[in-house]
Parts: sequence; C-alpha cells; structure tokens
Amino acid sequence: MNTRIFLSSALLGAFLAQTPAVMATTEAGSAESETKSLALTRTLRSVAIEDLVERKLDTGVYEGSPKVLANPEYYESNYYNTLASNRGEPIAQYIPPPCDQPQPTEFDAEGCRIVSALFTDVEDPAVQAEYRKRVRRGRDVWHKGTFGGQDYFIQHVGNGIFGSPREPDQSHWLDTRNRDDRYRKYGMINDPDCEAGDASTYWLDRCKDPHATGVIGIRKYYNRAPPEGFDPKSSPYEEGEIGLGKRFVTAQACAVCHTAFDPTNPPADPNMPTWENLTGHIGNQYTNNTNQFFSSLPNDHFARILYEAFPPGTVDTTSGHMDFRLNPGTQNNITDFQNRRVFEEMIKHPITGEVSKARTRHVLKGGEDSVGDKLSLLRVYLNIGLCFDECTVDNFPHHGALTGDESRYHPLRIEACYQACEPWNQADAKMDDLISYLVTGGPFYLKDSTDIDGTPGASHINEALVPEGRTVYSRECARCHSSKVAPDVISSDKNALEKFYQGHVFGRQQDWRTEIGAYADSEQFKTKFLKDGMPLQFAEDSDFGQDWLGNDELTPHHEVGTNRCRSLHSNHMEGQVWEEFSSETYKARPHTGKIPRIVNPLVPLRGGSETWFDGDENPGGGTGYYRNVSLLSIWAHAPFLHNNMLGNLRRLPDGGIDYTVKGRVSMFEDAMARLLMSDDINATPHREPKIPRIAMDTKLPTKIGGTPIIPVKAGSPVADIGNTNPHAPLYMQCSDYVVNKGHQFGIDLTLHQKRSLIEFMKTL
Repeated sequence: MNTRIFLSSALLGAFLAQTPAVMATTEAGSAESETKSLALTRTLRSVAIEDLVERKLDTGVYEGSPKVLANPEYYESNYYNTLASNRGEPIAQYIPPPCDQPQPTEFDAEGCRIVSALFTDVEDPAVQAEYRKRVRRGRDVWHKGTFGGQDYFIQHVGNGIFGSPREPDQSHWLDTRNRDDRYRKYGMINDPDCEAGDASTYWLDRCKDPHATGVIGIRKYYNRAPPEGFDPKSSPYEEGEIGLGKRFVTAQACAVCHTAFDPTNPPADPNMPTWENLTGHIGNQYTNNTNQFFSSLPNDHFARILYEAFPPGTVDTTSGHMDFRLNPGTQNNITDFQNRRVFEEMIKHPITGEVSKARTRHVLKGGEDSVGDKLSLLRVYLNIGLCFDECTVDNFPHHGALTGDESRYHPLRIEACYQACEPWNQADAKMDDLISYLVTGGPFYLKDSTDIDGTPGASHINEALVPEGRTVYSRECARCHSSKVAPDVISSDKNALEKFYQGHVFGRQQDWRTEIGAYADSEQFKTKFLKDGMPLQFAEDSDFGQDWLGNDELTPHHEVGTNRCRSLHSNHMEGQVWEEFSSETYKARPHTGKIPRIVNPLVPLRGGSETWFDGDENPGGGTGYYRNVSLLSIWAHAPFLHNNMLGNLRRLPDGGIDYTVKGRVSMFEDAMARLLMSDDINATPHREPKIPRIAMDTKLPTKIGGTPIIPVKAGSPVADIGNTNPHAPLYMQCSDYVVNKGHQFGIDLTLHQKRSLIEFMKTL
C-alpha cells in the first residue's frame, strides 16, 4: 500500500489539528506577490517522509528531545515565532499565508510555485495539502532558521579573532553601497526581495522581510545588548556600526552556504537574480571566506592568511569546534536524498544510552554524522552557532593549557543541551519539516538548462559518444560511483563489472535510450531489462530507481590518494566534542594505518623531521576514510575533490566566477582532464602539484585569542598554520601538503575513452 496516498484518518486528523489559525507575527513588506506558473527546469521529487518509512529509508533512533515530544502543541503553535531567538526568547517572524492567497514576498511566491509542482499524484486533497505544507515550512527553516546563533558570532568568532566581543567584520558585504559587488568579491547571493537602501535603512538593503539583510541566509535582529546609551531603534547611523554589531546582530541560516544559482536557469545578472534563478539544494560554490569575515584584518594576520588559502565554495566545518586540522570542504549538493544508501549500524540513543542496530546514512566527507538524519541536521546547526554558550563552550580546551584534561575537548551531551538551551528544542521540533524540504530536491540536468544567451545546454553534449562513455563508466567508475553495488568478488574485474551493469541506467529516466545506445533496440535488452517499454529500475521504482551515482562506502585515504588531512577529522571520535553524532560502528572502524608523526616545522632545529618517539598522526577511532561521493549533476560542480582543488576556475570579465552554463561546462571539462591525468611529476602530461603557501611573514598565537608571537616565514606552507594545535604544538596534526593529488583511477584510458567518458558524465 502507498502510505503517501492512503493515510489513516486518525493520522490525517492529527496533522490537520496542528495547523494553527492565528499566531503572533511581525509584518513582512506590504507588496503582494502572485505565485507564478513558470515551468521548473530543475528536477523535483515528490517524496514524503511516509515514503521513506514505507521503504525503510528512515534513519536513526532519536525522535526528538523529551521536551519536544511532551509539548508538540506548543512548538507547533509557535512555529514561526521560534525560527530565531535571543537566549531562548523567541524573535517572531511573519507567517506566510496559504498559497491560494497573494504572498508578501517573492520568496514566498516561489515557495508556492515549488510546492504546487509537488505531489500532483496524491488523490486526497487534504493529504496533498499536508505534504506541501511541510515542504514549504522546511524551506522557510532552511532560509530563515538561525535559532540564537548570533551570540556565537559575537562572543566567540569575533572575540577569538579580534580579542574583544564584536562580530566578524561584515560591513563590506552587508553595506548596501557594495551591493553590486557582493557576488564578484564575496560570492554572496543578493536577496531578490531586497533593493539598495540608504541612510534611512542604516546603509543596509531595504527588504520586504524585516529580518532580511539583503544577503540570502544572513538574518538580522536588533541588538538587545547594545553599547550603553545607544538605542538601536532610534539612534542615528554611525560609520562602522555594521561590523561592530551595535544596532543589528546577525546570524546564519543554512541557506547562506546552500542557496545559489540554479545551474539550469542562471540569472542574466549575478547581482540581480530572481527566486526562479535560485535553488536551496545546490550548495554555494562561490563563497569567499576571507572577504566575507576577515577583510578588516591586516594582510599578514594568520587568520586571514589561513582562510585565503581556502578555495571558493569551501568551508571549514571545524572553524568553531576546532580540531586543528586544515579542513576546507565543499558545501554539499543535496539532491536525490531518498536514493542515498542506508546502512545498518550500532547507534547509541543520546537520552536513554541504549545501543541498538538502526539505519543511518554516511553524511560528511569522512562518513561522519552517522546517527540518522535528524541529529545530523541538528549537528549542523550546532556548527553555525546553536546553543554555543549553553552546550559547547564548557567542552572546549582551556586557553593556554598544554597538558592534562584541560588541553582536550570533551563531548557535548545532547541530554544536557536540550535541558539547558531552549533553542535546541525550537530547532529540534522543525527537523522533520526540514527533511521534507530537502528530500524534494532532484538533480540538475545539463539537457534541461538554457544559458543566459539562450543557448541550450544540450548543445554542449556530443551524444554520439555517450554510449561508449557509459561503458567506460561501468568499467572504471561505477564500483564506487553507483548506488547499485557490485559484489566484492568482481569489484576489481572490469570485464565482470561491465557485464554486471549491462542494462542498468545510470542517468535519468527519460534519457535511457541515448545512454544505452544501439543495444536498447536489441532483443536481449528488451527481454532482460524492459518492462512495459521502460527500464526495469524505473518501471518498478519510479524516482526511487534513479542511480544516486555514489555508494557512500568508506575508502581508506591512502587508497584514494587525495590529501589526507580532512579524513583525519577527529571531532566525531569517542571523547571528542561531537562524539554523540557518530555511531558506535563509526568509532569501531579499522585503523587505516600508522602515519609517523612529524615535528612541527615551526619548532627550531628539529622542525619537519620524524619524531624520535613512537607516534601516529592518524588518530583512528573512525578517522582515516573518505566516502565515495555522488556524481549527480557533476557537470555543474567543478572544480573537483573534497576541497575544490582539482581544476581551474573560469572568471567573468569583472573577476567573478563564471556561473553560466557555458562557464560550468568549461570548468567541468578542465577538471575532468586533470582528474584523468597522472599526479606523478615524472609523467607527461601530469598535474602540477598545488601546495598553498604563505605570501608574507606572519605570527601565530600560543592560545586561541592570544597575542601572535610565533614567527612563520613567507613561503611556508599554509598547512603549517592550519595543522598546528596550540594545545599540543610539538607535532603536526597532519603533514600532508599537496592538495590536488590522488584519485588515479582512469588515467591509463585512451584519449578517445576519456573524451567519451566526459561526454557521458555531462548527462548525469
């Protein structure tokens, strides 16, 4: 039975009872927007949580905090009031009206356009309305939910960098006078519901939503603890106040890192997108960490130098919960979530302590966050500021401590966190809706795209080479990059792999004939792989038949050969700060092999040499692996590798990154050519190794927030800064310097095979 259509009347009644008639609001702008009926060029998936449950694709053992489970009516009736808070006190947001009414913003109208395209097969109008409501609210959480994170940026990020409580300097990119430079310089996306402001808006953008800043994903709230004598609601503007956070404090929603230009429908002007040009599933590939937060620091400040080495479109997921390993990683493309592989692992319930076998996905680059989708999402909110003071700070190493318990992290305890910090519960209560939104995102297909000059994306694909490229893919790539998992016994036999994937469709449903080629007309294919004129995988499973193009299995770092530092990420190990966000199976992973420790190059005389004593740079306890990632929409996601270091960026005439269809395809082809090239410097041709280096002399502090005193010479690898733990400075945390090496699969293919593979991958 399809539970998506045949919900019980009792369950439906419970859903409808949770829709409040009236809630406290703050008003959005008075302009009304009509829902548009333009066809969506990106793929949407009409998948509900009930579908996941029915197919046993739901994950984890955590259903919510005891407080949320005991008080569902409160959190439902205060849904929009609690998207943001100040020390747990709700900051009200406006409530968007139903989609059959005019909408207060274009953001809301676009939300209605999206949900109106979903669940068209659901026959019961009430059930259909419920599914659409969840998706719409989840989209609001993604774009507006900050849950008190402003305190983290003021008290900890700002204090750690500047030595006094202030926000990281955002005045350059929030100042409305720099609005037309936000994309080029900062990689930030302008909010289509805002326009240039003036002195009356305190030189911020003028927006329909009173909490919008003009930059998608950055939200503003009146500072409730402004300097003495300064009234944030009435005092005149003072130069520099934006960076100091005197009037408004800001916080991040997930959208700041995950909403960007739709590859299939890019805007004509990157500074003037409409909501139809944007998607919350793509991952912002253009962000510039340094210009965003550290532009007011001196050029020789260690923090500025460190983040300048991060490629655009990457973020350090341990910036706040620092494990002192250089950790730039791409901001994930969240598509076809329902087709990701699910694993059975032993998971400890964070409240009861019971350990049981349950389903989970491998989420982060090394497969961390392996405790189910709800806790994985909540961990992300912790990373951007949720409950930082109440739940996290006491678990940090003490400033200046070099030995003993005070020099190490301690685990955050979820049971204590939900009791001490109400924003945890406010976020917790919304995670099912957030999952409902995320699971609707499908791939971005080049064939569906139209460039800003009207050129169709299909013109970039040589379809004659696609079937041969598919064969190369099945032999060379699919054992890691397909969710149809081949048996271990044939995983190294390319002929056997080709036969195993015969008839399987890697790309989308409607392109199967192009992908299979002439074989699609053979009697063998029709007999073995077709049902009612459709490939079996789609005839039987529809959208769930789509190959996710990754198996999420864990590969030891030395087997894939890429820079190992990210794989040594230690925060999810037993005894570390995010211990409760990894499964017991994760912590019991086999050690991937000893790596001799290297004396920190900053240590006089012996720096850079192997330790005299026994030691291991690889901490084990779950570390040392990379998961085999999805290649869905890979044409739109170059440069490659977990750190965006493989391939060159194409730039627009003004210096901004080329976001057009032509630009994305050009960067994809460049990155693929380098991916299929040896990293052996003695080979011809070969990748030139990249080692990010420091351009000028700098100094490091001996503790977080301390005075920089340790000299670091110009020309030194940036990793010497990024992999130094001030609480254990004698040894490098990771001594791997080359950032674009590894992944040597397919380098021996002929040029024709490489070309065919590239053309095939453009269709994925």
